[in-house]
Formats: sequence, structure tokens, C-alpha cells
Amino acid sequence: MKQISNGFFLQDSWIKWNTTVIMVWVHGNEFSWIEILDEIIKSLDINNWKVYFIYANLKAIEKKIRFIEKNLNRCFLIDKKWSTYEEKRALEIIEILNKADYLLDIHNTISTNSSLEILITTHIDYAKYFNVDKVVSNIDDIQKGWSDWYMDCIWKKWFCLECGSIYFWDKNKTLELAKNSIINFLKVTWNINWIPKEYNLKRLIIKMKYMHFLKTNNFIFTKDYKDFEFIQSWDIIGKDWCFDIKVEKNSYIVFPRKRKNIWDECFCIWEEII
Repeated sequence: MKQISNGFFLQDSWIKWNTTVIMVWVHGNEFSWIEILDEIIKSLDINNWKVYFIYANLKAIEKKIRFIEKNLNRCFLIDKKWSTYEEKRALEIIEILNKADYLLDIHNTISTNSSLEILITTHIDYAKYFNVDKVVSNIDDIQKGWSDWYMDCIWKKWFCLECGSIYFWDKNKTLELAKNSIINFLKVTWNINWIPKEYNLKRLIIKMKYMHFLKTNNFIFTKDYKDFEFIQSWDIIGKDWCFDIKVEKNSYIVFPRKRKNIWDECFCIWEEII
């Protein structure tokens, strides 16, 4: 394993074919990853192809804050003017992503009401290799600018694993899920010569339907919603000034956040795939 630049590590085999990227710490307040990735980088023996390991937001990691100037996971835009630290860092990461065939992006959520373990991907057939019971698709059609959306733009396979909330943090559980998922994924991509484990779980498969951005600075929820709370069709979720915000179909609300500024991301609506 060699460090090729600040925060970028490469383990290369003599067999040249596919390239895999494992990325952590897109947000600097997702605290656990240095332990687990350092351990994997030092001990892992890549048998086939190339694997890049990326510590994404280095300055935010140092300060233990979510980001310095801008959410890095909104900066992977091809036609963007690069001015903030995160935008420039995204450009460096894009150079690696352009070489990749697979991306596994490891995160924690910032949910304040539950600890969520979720797999987000358009490649639902790979869900069996992850020990989570909630799988989300279609999110890249709604939310642009994140690393996984960029991989979709260049027709590559991507997987975003949320390993629990930083506010409901079971360190051992989080680290175990992250470590096992990384190693199992490297077996799936044939970087390690072992058969990957398949998890036989009953999974909730849902698709991203809608993300509400505040239209005014006066949004109020009708109640305190929890992640994955079921919403009946035509229930009023909140009021954005004088406008009722409703859903047309039975849905789930995820990441409800009390925001104040216009165009802030306030909540997501996800629908079950039958």
C-alpha cells in the first residue's frame, strides 16, 4: 500500500483490470473511520486489480467538523466553478473516480432521532452483500452533486453505506458494520480471492421520491417526525408559510430537520418498491 497524495492511498496488484474506490470521511464529524480504515490499509492483501482508499475531507477531519466552507457531498459537479476548499477537494477526488469501476462510500447519518443503517444504490441486486435491512434507490435523480451521483453520470457502479447516526453512536456496531462491509465488498469486486458473504434479510426496498427544500424561512412541521415514520397519503407534513406540504401516496419520511433558511434541505420522502 502506498500513499500517492494527501489522503489518497493505492494498493495495486500485478493483475490489471478493474479499479475499486473505498471512500470515508466525506464529512469530518463522522468520527470513527480513521481507526477502521487505518487497520484495513495496513493489513489488507489485495490480490487482484487496483484499490484506492480515500480520506475525503482532510481539513474538516482535522477540526472534527462536518465541513469547512461547503458540504463536500454537494460539490461533485462537472460544470462547477471551483472556489471553496471542498469544491477543490472534490475535483481532486473526481480524478480518482474517473479511473474507478466501483465506489463504496462509507458514512454516518446526522439523524437526531434514530440510528440508521441504510444502503443507498441503484444496483439493488448487490444489496444481499450488505448486512442492512433498508435499501434506497433513485436518490441520484433527486439529489445532485454528491460523489455517488457523479459515478452514475459516468456509468459506474456505486454504493453508499450509512452505518448509523453520530448522535446514537454504538462505536463497536458501527465499526463492525463498516469493516465487514468494506472487506465483503472487496470480495464482491474480486480484489480479494474469497467468496463474499450473502446476508439473507427481509429488506425494505424504497425509492427516493421527493426532497423538500424550504421555499420560505417560516417552515413548521405538524409534529415531531422520526426517521422512516410512515406517512398516509394526503397527510399534511408541514406548512411552508401558508402552504400545506402533503404526499400523494403512502410514504416514509426520512431525515426530517428543523431548518430556517430558504433552500435548506428539510426532509425526504421515500416510497416502497413493491
